Amino acid sequence: MPCRTWPASLWLAGYSKVLLRPLLLFFVAACLLVAGQQAHAHPDADADADADVPRVSAANLAEGLSLRGQWRFQPGDDLSWANPALDDSQWQTLGVPQRWPTGGYPEQGQMGWYRLSLIVDPELRGTRLLDQLAVRMGKVLSAYELYAGGELIGSVGRLPPLNETDYDRERVLSISESAVDADGRLVLALRVWGGEAALVDSWGAGPISGEFKLGYFRDLLIGGVIAELPGLIFAAMTLFFGCYHLYLYGRNRNLEAFFWFGLMACNVAVYGVMITQWKYITDLSFLSMKKIEFGAVYLLPAVGMQMIWSLLGLPISRWLRAYQVSFVAASLLVVLIPGHTVHYQTLSIWQLWIIPIMAWAPWVLLRESRAGNAEARTVLLGTIIFIGAAVNDMLIDMVHLETARIAPLGFIAVLVAMAVSLANRFTTMCRELEVEVAERTAELSEANEQLARVARFDHLTGLLNRRGFADEAEREIGRAARTDRPLSVLLADVDNFKLFNDQHGHVCGDKVLKRAARLLQGRLREVDKVARWGGEEFILLLPETDLDGAAVLGESLRKTIAENLFEFGEQRLSITMTFGIASFRKGETLEACIARADTALYHGKENGRNKVMIGNYKGLSIVN
Repeated sequence: MPCRTWPASLWLAGYSKVLLRPLLLFFVAACLLVAGQQAHAHPDADADADADVPRVSAANLAEGLSLRGQWRFQPGDDLSWANPALDDSQWQTLGVPQRWPTGGYPEQGQMGWYRLSLIVDPELRGTRLLDQLAVRMGKVLSAYELYAGGELIGSVGRLPPLNETDYDRERVLSISESAVDADGRLVLALRVWGGEAALVDSWGAGPISGEFKLGYFRDLLIGGVIAELPGLIFAAMTLFFGCYHLYLYGRNRNLEAFFWFGLMACNVAVYGVMITQWKYITDLSFLSMKKIEFGAVYLLPAVGMQMIWSLLGLPISRWLRAYQVSFVAASLLVVLIPGHTVHYQTLSIWQLWIIPIMAWAPWVLLRESRAGNAEARTVLLGTIIFIGAAVNDMLIDMVHLETARIAPLGFIAVLVAMAVSLANRFTTMCRELEVEVAERTAELSEANEQLARVARFDHLTGLLNRRGFADEAEREIGRAARTDRPLSVLLADVDNFKLFNDQHGHVCGDKVLKRAARLLQGRLREVDKVARWGGEEFILLLPETDLDGAAVLGESLRKTIAENLFEFGEQRLSITMTFGIASFRKGETLEACIARADTALYHGKENGRNKVMIGNYKGLSIVN
């Protein structure tokens, strides 16, 4: 107080030394008197001093009283500093959470103490609510012990000389009612070991992130579980998507992009678990968990590059392949090299090393988008969101930016974009497959029709063959039986066919058969059927034609064929045919009717050929 008075008196002396000097002396005396009274005051008169001390009430405990803010801090290590009666008024203040200055406090063995005093409302004292009191501790680099009322209530990691690092664990620690003294004062003392010097130089030390809150044990515990649920759900969904796409690749090895997406999703899922508190459910050591975390995140750029390039169908150049391999090598090294040192010595290098691909990948996606690649457009948006999230988290590590980590949101954006893109690709593939199947089905139907045609038609003459004729005849026989209409069969054979093959060759024989087929077919009705029965034999099916009508047609055909001449080479040739006719009898089979027509044909051959023979009840008759 006197330090503030003397400059004022000097300023006022310039105006009136006589009038103001007595007043100034009186003011100084009053200040000294008040200071003396405060120095000798009874502790119960400390109401003004406690004005800035956080007060613990039932209301703020129900909501959770935040302990973030300014704590008293003292570098060094002395267990007596846990004593609630210790006067820490001369200690400096340091924010919680807030990292230590660069380099930490090597002269103190990277040890430091934090103290925070709270006043518990009288209404809470002696109630069962104090039995439920607890504190939620966020992340502290690299290990700590927490004291309440001078009692050790919990720790994370191990302090020197054991030196066991664990800077990711968040805990809820119970505070016993005895920690609150008779005056309602609760003193929290945090004993921190920052870690080895190299770690402190790289990442700092002290309380770095998370919630620091006073409340009821059950509420704090449940709140912590709920806060960690999104991370667990994210990891589970990502793992499911990854395994599903790997399964699709297993079913179809042509889906290369699905394989790399599945691998990346599983990699992200592992990393997602390792940055949550759920990892502590396992029996793994903290070092093992950090190896898995760093190995997964260091491998991510290599898998991501392969995924994007395979999705776009682009080749990977030599320099890009070498760049990709460097991330695989970094992932292996960080896993294989023992200890934590490799983690914080390589993280900054890795973060700088991924900057080229963070710039190159969006440019490639933008280029392909302009070229009309639909998948590139989908992935571009997710990649931009991921890069923004990655830059945010990189700034947290590199310049200790005080903000939340949002890398999981970036991963979600990429995975959603990739999933949409791959779904579009899969849909397109299914659509193309459907079109291809339809085309193949049409081709197969056409082929089946051709096969059916080959099975029913004679390849030389184009007429029905035995099978085709039998199918047609069965239908006509059934219809004739239902309608009681006549039906006749005419069997024809080329006379002396063997001589054509022997004298002029088989080419001439084929031409004779084609000629005969054309002449027979040219004189028939649309309902009539003609077929090559075998060799040089032909058969005709004549619906609604009785024996006399068939005889008339047979004679007309015989005469037409006999009068027809055709050229082969330099010769003019003619052919004759012998015909045997039979009419269907009620209840008769096709084979029986054809047998009678064949018998008639045989007798026609014996009687000189070029004849029409009719098979009837009394024997055979010759038309001509």
